[in-house]
Amino acid sequence: MRHGHASGIVLLCCLMLASTWSAARAQKHRRENVVSCETYSLRQMLRDGTLSLEGTPAALKELGIRGIALNDMFFESWDQAYLDKIKEAVAEADGIITGVILGGNLATPDEAKREEQIETAKERMRAAAYLGAPLVRINAGRVAEGEDDDTVGVQRVIGAFNQLLPLARELNLKITIENHGGVSRSADNIVQIIKGTDPEWVGACLDFLNWPKEPRNLRYRECRKLARYSYHVHAKAKSFDANGEETEIKYRRVLRMLKRAKYAGALSIEFEGKSDPIEGIKKTRDLILKYW
Repeated sequence: MRHGHASGIVLLCCLMLASTWSAARAQKHRRENVVSCETYSLRQMLRDGTLSLEGTPAALKELGIRGIALNDMFFESWDQAYLDKIKEAVAEADGIITGVILGGNLATPDEAKREEQIETAKERMRAAAYLGAPLVRINAGRVAEGEDDDTVGVQRVIGAFNQLLPLARELNLKITIENHGGVSRSADNIVQIIKGTDPEWVGACLDFLNWPKEPRNLRYRECRKLARYSYHVHAKAKSFDANGEETEIKYRRVLRMLKRAKYAGALSIEFEGKSDPIEGIKKTRDLILKYW
């Protein structure tokens, strides 16, 4: 056997072993309600260079937060060397990767672009599994003007997710869909997508605040519908009152829904307020700890 060929086989085996170890470590924590933080909470610091993605696990450790959900917009690369830097940073902080957040638009009428995004999702799903993430969130997107998100859009996303399911099963990686406007603007659409694929592998990424403010109680009704289907949650917060409560939604009420649904995933902070992000993350953390 040629030396180069043998070396390639050894490298492949090492990668497979590393992925297996990462998956086993992730599986250990899947049934724990780990307090986590979305890197999007720190978006301004990541964008202006005052914080790097590989420096984020240590920064969160200082806040008493073990979990980290990595948004693909902040990755500098998807090659193994860069992924190893992320893995090492998380391990040094005794952290847990709770998910990888992927963008895109799987509802676009442009079939070529949709297929391209499916292939990109596959590449990043492999990276997520290598990092030890238990799941990815894949953005559903929206249809073109004149089309209907609730019908043709839902069917396009179901078709795309069904193309991704074989790889998800192979990687032992859940796929989640967030209430994020467009096709995913309603809990009913999200549940239809889940049931049109495989609920064992496809679930919700429930965002507490990504709902219309009116009519009254709509947010709570929609959250209740998704609680039983959720594999990941975005504990979103924007502002707080004098008692430290989020001003737009009652954390106690939503967290109670998740408890009743026996939610077993991460409670991942996504601070989107205009104030200092570190303080916003702390206050959201305290709310989760208060009511969970």
